[in-house]
Amino acid sequence: MACPAGPWEPLAVQTGSVIDALRRGEPCVFRQRAAHWPAVAQWSWERLEALAPDLPVRLVQGNRELDATVFQASTLGAYLRSLHGPATPGAAPLYLKEFDLLGTFAALRADVRPQELFPPGALHDAQTWIGPAGARTGLHHDYLDNLAVQLVGRKRFYLLRPGVVERLGAVAAKHDRWAALASLNADAVAERGVAVGDAWMVDLEPGDVIYVPARWWHEVANHTSSVLLSGFFGPRTVVYAQWAWRQAVHGAHLAGLWRRGDCTCHPKRVNAC
Repeated sequence: MACPAGPWEPLAVQTGSVIDALRRGEPCVFRQRAAHWPAVAQWSWERLEALAPDLPVRLVQGNRELDATVFQASTLGAYLRSLHGPATPGAAPLYLKEFDLLGTFAALRADVRPQELFPPGALHDAQTWIGPAGARTGLHHDYLDNLAVQLVGRKRFYLLRPGVVERLGAVAAKHDRWAALASLNADAVAERGVAVGDAWMVDLEPGDVIYVPARWWHEVANHTSSVLLSGFFGPRTVVYAQWAWRQAVHGAHLAGLWRRGDCTCHPKRVNAC
């Protein structure tokens, strides 16, 4: 995929320690920092498919962060087979988001080495994003820092400095349990005017690690079928405080007191929230 026109600058490559980069609080990429992980060398669609072919999974259709929330039921085996087969012309990509791959299949934990990345004493949680070429996670920011590792395939991150989306009045009302969403995509934000030094872009290859600080806006698009391990982390006090706050907000949402009917957790066609 060619680099887009506009204000997008290449994201800085970090060659020093992960801890030093975290202290600076600026997004960066660590090229091939996880290339020695067994997952990068050994994971294949066939191996993952064989873990539990009949396991039910819930897939996200299209870009639920920006568009309507639509889910589709499948099984892990059928879905993973679709990722290395021909795509259905004109169909919206189906994405297996926030999947607890390591929790579901404990044997896979030996294939990753997150202890090499996270600061000593930090609490962290790892989820996987598994999807086809063209799958996209819409522009959003998370409430915790993230160290994400590209394990299979290739992916592009667009990043915008905190405050860019807010100044455009483009923070969406749509509720998400763990993130704030934008009402525009990254290119639309760039078209409205972004200062030099406020917008970055980077393509990830297997073994690359990206650091996305909390509250930095980012949009993610798959070049190819892809597996990303996303690790949100922070000091215990920060993680517990954010967890309690987001649990309270989400509880109000489930009770119908906050963003009723406009969320990423229920399909819009079903009046369940």
